[in-house]
Amino acid sequence: MNKFAYSALIAFVSSLLTLIAVVWVAPTVAESDARVREITLDELATHNSADSCWKEIEGLVYDVTDFIDRHPTPASVMTQWCGRPSTEGWVDKGNGRPHSQGAEALLDDFLVGYLEGADVDLAALNQSINEAAVDASERTATGTEGQGVRYRDGSYYAEAEPGSRGTFGIIEISVQGNRIVGVYFDEFARDEDGTVNYRKSADMNYAERWRRVSGGVTQLSTYPAYERMLIEQGVPEGVDAISGATGAHEAFVGLAAQALSDAR
Repeated sequence: MNKFAYSALIAFVSSLLTLIAVVWVAPTVAESDARVREITLDELATHNSADSCWKEIEGLVYDVTDFIDRHPTPASVMTQWCGRPSTEGWVDKGNGRPHSQGAEALLDDFLVGYLEGADVDLAALNQSINEAAVDASERTATGTEGQGVRYRDGSYYAEAEPGSRGTFGIIEISVQGNRIVGVYFDEFARDEDGTVNYRKSADMNYAERWRRVSGGVTQLSTYPAYERMLIEQGVPEGVDAISGATGAHEAFVGLAAQALSDAR
């Protein structure tokens, strides 16, 4: 076989293998559409526990099982909606307040389908899933850069002025590799000698009083939730307020912004 014929054969085989690979790997239109499928009320109702929690919100169905432990409220706040239409709880999470835009953005990561009879655009839903996957990948790859923020490595501290009851908030934020890797927030009080003699996160009486008026939210769940959201979102603006804990939210966000101003 001459050199030209041999080269032509190699090119043909290479092209054939490429075509086979494309056909083998690329999903069909039907397979793509199947990524977001129709879900009946009966099927939705089978996912009604913390072990498998699906919720319908405005016609779309989300599997939020993996988010229950990350949600900044007691688990019961979410699990009460598992397996059933949940738009009511979504648009009013307490005192007529809807979930934030940040929370809405997170929903795309958990989309599994649409409720039977809902008027939806399948192509748009599949595109939403693809974009959510890309966004998640970019968040993982870029850290706070995705928020247009650059932080210097280090530990950053801020402390508020004492309030009318003598307590004051403090925050310490650790940054490494342009990522927030640790957050500590609490409220303290000092005696006349300046020695810390009170820590709100350890005050069980305060927690019980807060629980009675907030529907189950206390500093025991709120402080860690705000810390976790700051680590995940990378910026104070990404921390969503928890119903029943808006005062703590304002204090936390203000101190976080103050501390991180030294990190830029």
